[in-house]
Amino acid sequence: MRVMTYNLHGCVGTDGRYDPERILEVIRETGPDILGMQEVRSNTGTGTELLELLRRAYPDYHLVFGKTLKDSRGDFGNALFSRYPLVECLDVDLEESAGYPGRMIRPEARRAIFARVDLGGEQLWVVVTHLDLRKRVRKGQGRLLVQAIRRYTRPSKDAVVFMGDLNEWRLLNPFLRSLDRLFSKHVAKRSFPSRFPLLPLDRIWMSGKLRRQETRAHMSRLARRASDHLPLYVDLSF
Repeated sequence: MRVMTYNLHGCVGTDGRYDPERILEVIRETGPDILGMQEVRSNTGTGTELLELLRRAYPDYHLVFGKTLKDSRGDFGNALFSRYPLVECLDVDLEESAGYPGRMIRPEARRAIFARVDLGGEQLWVVVTHLDLRKRVRKGQGRLLVQAIRRYTRPSKDAVVFMGDLNEWRLLNPFLRSLDRLFSKHVAKRSFPSRFPLLPLDRIWMSGKLRRQETRAHMSRLARRASDHLPLYVDLSF
C-alpha cells in the first residue's frame, strides 16, 4: 500500500502556470493507493479542476474535500483520495477559539481530515492536514491536532497514518516530538522547494501496527515543475 502526501500549491507550478493536468500526471507517476493533498482548489470556474480530473481518471476511487477557505478564485483546502472505501470522515477544526491578540493578523483557517479506511479486513485511520507558516499560530494548531488524534484514534493499538505539510523543519520542535511519542515511525525527506529541495516540510507518521518499506520524495522532472513541493510517499504493509 502506497501512502503519499502532496502540497499542490493550488496546481500552480514553479513556472507560474496553473496546470491541474500536470499534477494529475505526477500522481500517475507515483501511483498512490491513498493520497493526502494540501492547497487544493475547487469550484474555481475555470472548467478544468484537479478533483474532477481525478474522478474521471480513477472512477473507482473515493474522494473527500475539506474546505478551509473561500476566496475570489473558489474553494481552497485539503483532500483525501483513496483506492479503498472511506467508512467514516471527520472535518476537524484546528482554529483556537481564544482569538489572536494584539496586532497579529488572523491566520488562514486550518482544518484536518480524519478518515477511517476499509482495507478489506483491516481498518486504517488516515489524518491529513496543513499547518500555518507562523510559529506562534502553528503551535496552537499542533496542540489541537494532537488532542484530536488522541480523541479519535488509538495509535498505540490501531493502524493510523498522519501526514501533511507541517511547515516545520527543526528536529527539536516540541510539536514534532509529541507526534513521535504518539507514533512509532516518522518519515521525512527534503521536499521543498521542489527545484532544489532543502527542507522536510512534508511528513508522514505511522503507528506500530504498520511496517515501513520504501520511502521517497518523488523527484521527476515533471514533479519539480508541477508544484513548489515534491510529493512524499511511503510503502506500507501490515
